[in-house]
Amino acid sequence: MLTRIAATACALVFLAGVTQAAYSRGLADAGGAPSAVSADNGRRLGVVAEVLDQLDADAVKAPDDSKLVDGAVDGMLRALDDPYAQYFDLDEFSEFNDALDGEFSGVGLVLEEGPNGVRIVSVLDGTPAAEAGITEGERIISVDGSDVRDKAINVIVERVKGEAGTDVTLGLAGGQQGRHEVTLTRRQIDVPNIEGRLLEDGSGYVRLLQFTGGVGEAVRGEVERLVTEGASGIVLDLRGNPGGLLPEAIEVASIFIEDGQIVSVQEREAERRTYAARGDALSDLPLVVLVDKGSASASEIVAGAVQDSGRGDIVGTSTFGKGTVQTIQTLDSGGGVKFTTAEYFTPSGDSIEGVGVQPDQVVRGEDAQLAAAQRTLQAAVARANGG
Repeated sequence: MLTRIAATACALVFLAGVTQAAYSRGLADAGGAPSAVSADNGRRLGVVAEVLDQLDADAVKAPDDSKLVDGAVDGMLRALDDPYAQYFDLDEFSEFNDALDGEFSGVGLVLEEGPNGVRIVSVLDGTPAAEAGITEGERIISVDGSDVRDKAINVIVERVKGEAGTDVTLGLAGGQQGRHEVTLTRRQIDVPNIEGRLLEDGSGYVRLLQFTGGVGEAVRGEVERLVTEGASGIVLDLRGNPGGLLPEAIEVASIFIEDGQIVSVQEREAERRTYAARGDALSDLPLVVLVDKGSASASEIVAGAVQDSGRGDIVGTSTFGKGTVQTIQTLDSGGGVKFTTAEYFTPSGDSIEGVGVQPDQVVRGEDAQLAAAQRTLQAAVARANGG
């Protein structure tokens, strides 16, 4: 059995599946195969086997045993009262892992679940959603004519996603167009996870869409390239970034923070585990981090570490507020389960669950936020140069 640990909070519909947690995988200390089934659990599982045998013997319609077992596992996770718990069958788990590895297909939306329904927090450039004029802040109220206002975000994502080349019709509300429908053709989306460029004032700008596998190294390479081209400092844009793999969050933070704690993780009945900066940081490079309500989990780990270490300024609006870690277990069947196994804390010891990271400068509006980040960065550059 393989284990991955995660930290994201929104759902990316441009992915083939749902990404909802700060995940980590491939860490030697991230957990291993579970212990053998206990005697008590063996007796409890006997009830499931007994019911399965009775259904096989007497149900009017011959049951699909695989579906029954899938339903039993799904029911166990639902009984946890864990909003991030989820069961994946073989195909769903393959799609989920592709999403964490940065392989995307779909329509180009990032969603979050709020008190008024599922809301669009980001529309990715060059995707079917962007081309159709869908805007941030709109709510999805129907999918293919079926009302989804009372549905969980996972259900909506399942209905919106699909094979490239197929159509999906979304009913939307809450935007400037009022209630309306739009039909999108799903497709493979070649979305660069990292965007980097040199701004007019000499600031280096790096936008990170999600903490997928390998982004830490990629962000470092992009930052170093911009510095070589003359960047005086870096604006790291985490707006709309729902999170991803916990080790990648640590790697990204370590680009700018030389030493000290990045995050700590508290599991049930265990000592709190601390993850420190890796070293070899660009610690003298002025830094500003952009965040908003769509910045979640792994994004909040980076922003919280930068803020608590005094390494840079945080500009934008309050972040999503997801302070829990999910473990993703690969089952022998090839499917998988995801559930909450720990809480995480910023270096100051604060939990951001339900609170978020509060920016040093509250600025609303995308253009205004970037302008404020540039001003703040240039002021830091001047101070560093003795001006």
